[in-house]
Amino acid sequence: MAENHSSRRSTLPKEAARRRYVEVGELVVLEQIKHDSERLDDHAIAIGPFARLDAGAVAARDGKTRGVISNLFGSQARFQAETMALALDAGELVAEIQYVDPADFPDAESWLDAFLAEESARGPQHETQPEIGLGTLWALWLAVVPYGLWSEEVARPSMDEYAQLIGQVERALAGAMDRFGLQPAEGATVNDLACALTSLVEGQWLNQCLTATHPTDPEQPIATVLRRGGRMLWRGATRPAR
Repeated sequence: MAENHSSRRSTLPKEAARRRYVEVGELVVLEQIKHDSERLDDHAIAIGPFARLDAGAVAARDGKTRGVISNLFGSQARFQAETMALALDAGELVAEIQYVDPADFPDAESWLDAFLAEESARGPQHETQPEIGLGTLWALWLAVVPYGLWSEEVARPSMDEYAQLIGQVERALAGAMDRFGLQPAEGATVNDLACALTSLVEGQWLNQCLTATHPTDPEQPIATVLRRGGRMLWRGATRPAR
């Protein structure tokens, strides 16, 4: 006798059943990201929001038709992949960063406060209009970060760019320490402080995508979190030079 494959009615309460299928849906989404990540490492494909990029809409911005994109790139898929590759490579923008000059400040903490305020302003800002810049491209990069769990095509250039940024911050900190007669505290290095501050900056940029004010004190701007946190890191990682 053939086995009866007809589905049976769930015995779970409705809300429990809804929760179960939502959780299964979450797993399927993660599996799809992993699958797309593996495809990306095999050959160039667009992922995340880039996969929805409409060549026709882009051409229309320039008063042209979709055909101009096809002529230049061969296909919409190739155009999407090349747009993604350029958007995720902000190395030139990172290299152009100019930090505040320690010589313009009377003491280390006033320089650090200005340095961190500038870092906050450089990042994404909640509810601002889309534009090409380091902060908005950084936010766009966030849309593909989950693919970096399984894709070296996302992970490798992202970490190269992060190391580039740490190096620039390290040089800025070393210059400030020299200007103000400081050195790393025992057990710390300038690189340690650069890594910690860069992690703090990018972590705070996550919040800046979502709010323009302090997460627990709406009377304060979001930059306050970064400035106060950075000050604590600085005080713990530096001491007067001998």
